[in-house]
Amino acid sequence: MPVAGLVFSGVVAAFGILVLRDARNTRDRVLTATELHEHGEQLEDSGTGTTARGPVSVTAPGRPDRAPPAEVETTDGEPALWAWRVRSKHAKRRGGSAWRTSDSGLAIGEFSLRQDWEDITIDTDSLLDEEVGVLQGHTDPFEAPNCYLGEPKLDVLLGELDPINKLLERWGLTGDDGLLSELEITISSGRKTMTPDRYQATVIRDGDELLVQGELDETGDTPVLRGTENVPMLVAVGNLEKRAEQIKKQARRKAITGVGIIGFGCLVAAIAVL
Repeated sequence: MPVAGLVFSGVVAAFGILVLRDARNTRDRVLTATELHEHGEQLEDSGTGTTARGPVSVTAPGRPDRAPPAEVETTDGEPALWAWRVRSKHAKRRGGSAWRTSDSGLAIGEFSLRQDWEDITIDTDSLLDEEVGVLQGHTDPFEAPNCYLGEPKLDVLLGELDPINKLLERWGLTGDDGLLSELEITISSGRKTMTPDRYQATVIRDGDELLVQGELDETGDTPVLRGTENVPMLVAVGNLEKRAEQIKKQARRKAITGVGIIGFGCLVAAIAVL
């Protein structure tokens, strides 16, 4: 019995350490977001790369391989960056449900940034490169460590709501303008649910502001921002100060959870020994 208890406590503690390690990685993202906020106002080398921020000028649009819903397609301007994903809701084995990414992608066109009265060309190949690009081995751009996109700006249902949720929306209880906008009843059969998939995307179009970090190459006629082994590419949109605060809260929750799990493992070990 003591041996089994010690083994179990070791497994629990190991899981807690993994959670703490993830919290540390999340904390590093907080520091990066803070640095980007501080150095994004002017074209300069922050020591970890050069940060450029300004409106984009698109010369060749970046369009996703998967055709987006009609509600997403607009004529507001050619897209420079199109980050998208499809989220599917799955039932858990022990009750409840969770959203998972079933398909995703990142389309990037050819564009430049305007900052300090200077045009900076962004190397598209570097942005999508497996080693120095922004995805860093991830397929979901909203989960990639070098993509500071925040929550998707576009969120569209790919199908009809089930009868119960449709009725609640008609009564004004759920939906974007409902009294309980976050409420959603999930009807499932096995691991599948009746909840339709969601198409989520953030699109940066001609004239929109974007922040890009990389290594600045000024050897040619026009400065080019590209990724290198020491300075991988990074993109960010929106309010970085607010984004840093959100990531900080995530890191804090993960750290508290990790410490709690390790503490529980130590308690189990103590009981097993006694």
